[in-house]
Amino acid sequence: MDPLRIIPLGGLGEIGMNLMLYEHAGAAVAVDCGMMFPDAATLGVDVIVPDMTYLFEQPSKLRAVFLTHGHEDHIGAVPFLVERLKVPVYGMPLALGFVRDKLEEMAIDEVELRALMPRDVVEVGPFRVEAMQVTHSIVDALGLAIRTPIGTIIHTGDFKIDHTPVDGRTTDLASFARHGEEGVLALLSDSTNALVPGHCPSERSVGGALADLFAQTRGRIVITTFASHIHRVQQVLDLAMRHRRKVFLVGRSLVDNIETADRLGYVRFPRESRPGANARPEDFAEHEVVIMSTGTQGEPASALSRMAVGEHKQIEIGRGDTVVISARTIPGNERAVAHLIDNLYRRGAEVLSWDNADVHVSGHACQEELKLMINLTRPKFFIPIHGTLRHLVHHARLAESVGVPHGVVITNGQVAEIEGHEIRVLEQRVPNGKVFIDAEAEEVPEIVVRDRQHLAEDGFVIVVAAVDSDGKLVRDPEIITRGLLHVDSNQDMMDELRRMLVGMFTEMPPEELRDSELLQEAMRAMLKRYFRKTMGARPMILPVIWEM
Repeated sequence: MDPLRIIPLGGLGEIGMNLMLYEHAGAAVAVDCGMMFPDAATLGVDVIVPDMTYLFEQPSKLRAVFLTHGHEDHIGAVPFLVERLKVPVYGMPLALGFVRDKLEEMAIDEVELRALMPRDVVEVGPFRVEAMQVTHSIVDALGLAIRTPIGTIIHTGDFKIDHTPVDGRTTDLASFARHGEEGVLALLSDSTNALVPGHCPSERSVGGALADLFAQTRGRIVITTFASHIHRVQQVLDLAMRHRRKVFLVGRSLVDNIETADRLGYVRFPRESRPGANARPEDFAEHEVVIMSTGTQGEPASALSRMAVGEHKQIEIGRGDTVVISARTIPGNERAVAHLIDNLYRRGAEVLSWDNADVHVSGHACQEELKLMINLTRPKFFIPIHGTLRHLVHHARLAESVGVPHGVVITNGQVAEIEGHEIRVLEQRVPNGKVFIDAEAEEVPEIVVRDRQHLAEDGFVIVVAAVDSDGKLVRDPEIITRGLLHVDSNQDMMDELRRMLVGMFTEMPPEELRDSELLQEAMRAMLKRYFRKTMGARPMILPVIWEM
């Protein structure tokens, strides 16, 4: 019998960009197809999606995509996949609604979006996929039981075990336990909070903290949360209604997501809380205003970041405002968020965030919940998913502590193969990596991103050498620098560089002087050595030969 192959193309060894493949007998299904947001180093990049070359080179292999929920790190790359591979996409209504919006924006049509509700079963090739309801920080979240000819795989998706969720939809522990009774070949479980002991608090606990805030605050309330966190948005809308505040939505992704959720019946946005099409916050008293905004991670272009530096066209943060950052900082964004908070304080606002107030709880299971999932499903093999390497390693150790010793830690591109009673990791990785996308949904080559990083960190030097037909200098070379040093204050250095270049041209043999490519490389090498030795800098060096 053919082995089962489990191949992550994203999301293992990093936070975000989740994409998992399950392969058997020449057919494959994908679970999720997400993106990640760029950091400060990836200049000019809007989003990052997984390298899907492995799928594009075998277009007949992929049969379907199953979405566990509607967060960007699980659905954001779907358009870039289905644009080239027209496979059906299964998911719950909210996730499909968000995907439909993306496809319309990118003018991609002829994609089948098929509803998948809890306990529905779908047969695709050799796979029989059952959806199981889980609780997460977004409505409509699923785990999947994937039956294959050699056994059942449980893919939890992002989950937590919240016994009092806002919408009353608890994690379907009975279905997970049923599969555990029948026999689970492998469990692939969310590792995001594998380092956090205990249990994750209920989403309702945030409601209590926000209720106290609304009752005690007399000024404007500005709240930022993830645009897809419908539960959190609904709690704010309910509190605004109770305290007779108008709710202003600021930020395109937030407005779009709320419109989609409202259309699908997932959000109740009372008319009494809507400010009107042309209304502005200053049209109302401060105690009558709530502003919901994007920008939880301090993204420079986000609405809240622009408010914090006084560059937002409509809203100005000031003394008396209370800003609530109702989200946890994603690893890697700590500096940007700290900078955002400092800017808000400079403008006189009070700032509440997850580390100084109970305004956020995670949507991911902590250690005791992860143990419960392992004990319910009782898998033969265990593969931790979703997280950096330390998250994966600690989750594998957690599984071992509750009696599942056969844990395998894999990262993007590695192949875990299950055959008979064995699981092994193949030596050879499949193609994987990151693809950078700009604001026009065009791919930015990695070399361009590296050049931008190089320029941002070390600047550049342009050297123009005017030569005659024999390659001899007509006049002293011209040197232009940016982001490295100021010519006026370093005239001695510029003079030294010119003397070195003149000396190099004087000493080179006549036949080499006539080779412009050779001249350019010699200039580049000399300047590279000079800046590294004298300044410890590695600027981008662009030599230009100008024949006169």
